[in-house]
Amino acid sequence: MKHQGITEESQTIAALYALGALSQHEAQSFENHLREGCAPCQDELNEFELVAGTIGLGSAEATPPAYIRDILKSRIEKEPQTSPALVRFPEQVKPISEQPAQPRLTFAQSFIPWAVAATVALLAIVSFLAWQDERQRAMSARQQLAALQSESAELRTQADRQAVKAQEIEQINAVLTAGNAEVIPLKVDPAYSAKIYWDREKNRWLVAVDLPKPPEGKGYQLWFVTPEAKISAGMIKTDETGHGFNIVTIPPAIGPVAFAAITIEPEAGSEQPTSPIYAIGKVG
Repeated sequence: MKHQGITEESQTIAALYALGALSQHEAQSFENHLREGCAPCQDELNEFELVAGTIGLGSAEATPPAYIRDILKSRIEKEPQTSPALVRFPEQVKPISEQPAQPRLTFAQSFIPWAVAATVALLAIVSFLAWQDERQRAMSARQQLAALQSESAELRTQADRQAVKAQEIEQINAVLTAGNAEVIPLKVDPAYSAKIYWDREKNRWLVAVDLPKPPEGKGYQLWFVTPEAKISAGMIKTDETGHGFNIVTIPPAIGPVAFAAITIEPEAGSEQPTSPIYAIGKVG
């Protein structure tokens, strides 16, 4: 705490400090007080330092009593040893000066680091946006490529189906133009169709159907229906659209066939129909 004026206590402390008679702790405390800027104590100390500097010049040398050494030794032993700071001699004490103020940064010194950081951040943002745009372009290109590949595959599938149907139509026309053929329509839902082209010359059936896709694990089975029995004519292979085309040879030993029928059976086929007739047509 700064003093407004000199007091008896501060005068005593300044005198003892000038003589080097304060303890280490007391001297450090007084120095801290001077650093706080107490002008009265600093002035008092300056006067005592001048006096202390001339005291030794005005008296003869004398040997100190032996007990003084004992007192000094005892005092040193009682001093705390927590700090290795040295006790200043009076002539070494200098006025406490304030620390120089830190120089203020110029506009350029403060602006340039900010500008560099802002530029780096801007470049990072621009790079990220460019990368994101490129990524979206790449994704769009991949999606377009995938769409084109899917469309191309669908076109190839349709082309293959058309080629197969063209072959089927060619075979059917060959049977019909031979002059010894019969068309056997089978009764089915009007949305679908099932026909048999009977090639009497070769005793075979050309079976053409467009039916619903059968349930999973099931298929369409064709039957020769005679007055005595129902004889399997095999499974009708259909594609994903339900279209199928089979050529079936009629066994001569089964006798006259009265009807052609279709049922839905397991994919491996059945020895006898296990479900109601799905489509049927009269033969002859």
